[in-house]
Amino acid sequence: MFDKKMTIDNLGYVGDIAIDSGQAMVGDPCYLDEWNTNRGEEWDLEGKIGQYSYQGASATTIKHSMGQLGNGRAFVFSTGYGDGMYPVYISFDENDRVSKVVIDFIGDEE
Repeated sequence: MFDKKMTIDNLGYVGDIAIDSGQAMVGDPCYLDEWNTNRGEEWDLEGKIGQYSYQGASATTIKHSMGQLGNGRAFVFSTGYGDGMYPVYISFDENDRVSKVVIDFIGDEE
């Protein structure tokens, strides 16, 4: 799982994240039962910045590129080039706990 040969600043490559909405979110999955997918609702972002929902995430990233959702239930942010596959890297502390996660949304500009 952790490939020590592929590193960026002492981070090991662990896989890729698929993005299909030009945004990503980090949050504790124990709150997912409160997540509003907004399925079947009219697309209307007015007043939804910061709501713990798909439209709330979209409104937040469109207006601010990033922000907190649902009083800290998650954090959402725009991705570098929008949709695509992006590499994920992690590092561990001295107790083998994940200490850092990096998603490379831009990559080398060479």
